[in-house]
Parts: sequence; structure tokens; C-alpha cells
Amino acid sequence: MSATATTELSPRMQLILESATRVVAAGGMRGLTHRAVDAEAGLPQGSTSGYLRTRMALVTALTEYIAAGLIDSVEELSRQQQAGEDDATLIDRALDLFASWLREPEAWMAKAELTQEASRQPEIAAAMAPARDRVDGIVRQILTLAEVRDVETSAQAVIAAMEGVLTAALTRPEGEREPFVRGVGRRIIEAFLPV
Repeated sequence: MSATATTELSPRMQLILESATRVVAAGGMRGLTHRAVDAEAGLPQGSTSGYLRTRMALVTALTEYIAAGLIDSVEELSRQQQAGEDDATLIDRALDLFASWLREPEAWMAKAELTQEASRQPEIAAAMAPARDRVDGIVRQILTLAEVRDVETSAQAVIAAMEGVLTAALTRPEGEREPFVRGVGRRIIEAFLPV
């Protein structure tokens, strides 16, 4: 989930959102303040609030930033897909996507925190919706190519399960994370494939 190659942001806004990602990853949503972002970014106090006046503006901008990075990684997988690929290749492509998110653990931790916030804040849920819909679309596409029945429910199950697997992976030593995601993820996805 590259949270860097997103929409055109000024260098200062890019720095603010990268710093906000680290603040949330380290201290959760309670730690996300304008002052904490300024300190993390090494900016003079008041800099973040000059760009994002309210906490809601800061949270929404961070959500859109994380979501855009998620969409970028999903779009890259979509470009790589080809019709006629065998199930093993399709599974590998899906696992490549999920494993790639481990390479930016701070972005994934911030996404997890924002997901919880979205359950309480409709604005945050709305900002996350495009990324959620795009991930759902690519997983549906993979499952359709694999000729899975009930693609809609299966895609939702795979995504929910893999989000849990990714979160569990972050509690493991760094060298064990990707093998864990690939091993458990393969088992989950294969469970939905036609026999």
C-alpha cells in the first residue's frame, strides 16, 4: 500500500501526511494532533493547522492519503492480471498485493486505526469507500477468473479474512510476516476455489 504515489500534493502537504501516518501508527488516533504532526515533521508549531484547520480536516486528509495509496497498489495488480491465468498465478497475484502492504507497516497500522474511526465518523467512512470498493473489485475479478461461485460473498470474506491476517502478521517478528501472510492467505483463498 504505497501511501506516497498518490494525488499531486505539495511537498509540505506530503510531509504533513507522511508524518501524520507515523503519528497514528505510533500512538493511535488519540495521538493525532496538529502539534504532534508538526513535531514529527520537524515543522514550526502551527504549520499543520495552517493547511488543515480542524482535527476532522486532518483525519479526513490522512484517510484520503492512505486510501489513495491503497488504490494505487490495487491498480498495479489489476494492470498485471491477464485472462487465462491459472488459479495458482491468480492466487500469487492476490498474495503479492496483500504482502506488499506489509512493506509499509506504518501505513497499514494507520489504515487499521482509521477503519475503527470510520465506524464512528461517517466522513471518514466516506473517504475510505473508494479504496474499499476498488479492493473489492479486484478481488472479485480474481475470483471471477478462478470461476468461484458466489463471487460477491466470497470476495467480502477473503478481504475481511486477509485484513485480519495482515493485522496478525504485524505482531510477529519482521522476518516471519510475509511467509505468514502468504501461507495463511493461500489457505484462505484456496478455500473458495472450485474443487
